[in-house]
Amino acid sequence: MLVFISFGAAAQEASPWELSGYLKYLGSYSLVNEQFIPLEQQAATATSSFDQQLHNRFDLRYYGGPWSAGIGMRNRLFQGASPEQGDSFYKLLDDDAGLVGLSFLYWKSDRVLMHTIFDRAWLQYEKDKWSFRLGRQRINWGMTSVFNPNDLLNQYNFLDFDYEERPGVDALRVQFFPNFSSQFELALAPLNGSMHTAALLYRNNAYAYDFQLITGVYDEHFTAGGGWAGSIGGLGFKGEANYYLPFNDKGEEVLVGSTDIDYVFTNGIYLSLGYLYNQSAAEGLGVMGFNSLSDGQVLSPKNPFIFRHTTVLSLSYPFNPLISGSLTSMYSPDGNSTIVFPSITYSLSTNLDVLLAGQFFLADNQQATDQYDWFVQSFFARLKWSF
Repeated sequence: MLVFISFGAAAQEASPWELSGYLKYLGSYSLVNEQFIPLEQQAATATSSFDQQLHNRFDLRYYGGPWSAGIGMRNRLFQGASPEQGDSFYKLLDDDAGLVGLSFLYWKSDRVLMHTIFDRAWLQYEKDKWSFRLGRQRINWGMTSVFNPNDLLNQYNFLDFDYEERPGVDALRVQFFPNFSSQFELALAPLNGSMHTAALLYRNNAYAYDFQLITGVYDEHFTAGGGWAGSIGGLGFKGEANYYLPFNDKGEEVLVGSTDIDYVFTNGIYLSLGYLYNQSAAEGLGVMGFNSLSDGQVLSPKNPFIFRHTTVLSLSYPFNPLISGSLTSMYSPDGNSTIVFPSITYSLSTNLDVLLAGQFFLADNQQATDQYDWFVQSFFARLKWSF
């Protein structure tokens, strides 16, 4: 009997194809404090809005010896306040900075919109210590938990929690692994026919720390930086920074850096404290900076967040195998601005879960002699089925 079972298992060859994805429903309700709106604009400004979204994703992978390939697509149907924004929302949603336009608006009206985008489409070849990947892919060079100055190719919006996969970029990625601990990586990402990003990364391990060094060109700037990840006295300790030097007199020298420490308690509580310095951010922006975080807006590695100084405190805890919760709070002295982001997830079954979340934006109200108050409150409910 044992021989028969072993023979039968060996006779079944694993398929080189792998398909995964999910179907999600996301509903959101937002309130705007009219006390922050200038009196002459209050009549024309909506103080509440409701959105709902059906979100379907497919990821298809092929693994055939040294060759592999992948393609991923997002299909979303929007109904509610977002389509009512008209052309401004359409343009933001349909913006595809890649060499090939892979974004499609099938149906749009002032209440309903349907959109598809392919955010992964790559071909990879591996031989010995080399790996070559060409196409739309995610190239993640970040090391810290929230803000990633080293991530020259794939910045993301931390508050866009419904996009777990995060954006991709059209690029050539070449990796070389001299030994178990070291790695060289070259990334070339053209944009609109010109070289947008060309960078080289070196990664290694020494004295119980992972570290990396980066140099290259980004958006008509020479850039150099690095990062590390290790521990001090039982605390996780990570950081990264990049410096930008313009090719001409039109640009400005910029330094962006982040660091964080984290710790996991014996009862499962995870605690993280981080800080971002972003020299590109306009000082004194205050509450108006929150507008650039809407609709999943992604900023750039040279300007990864809206504030010059930002501290981040994150806490998460698995209450039991089915329920987990998290709380993230961001604070900046620019406008005395605070973002609070609580969430709780409940697993209904192996492939089905419910998420409840909120995002609350608070700041000094310049319309009311800098009185500190809430500016926007958003509430989210999501049902997700994975396959």
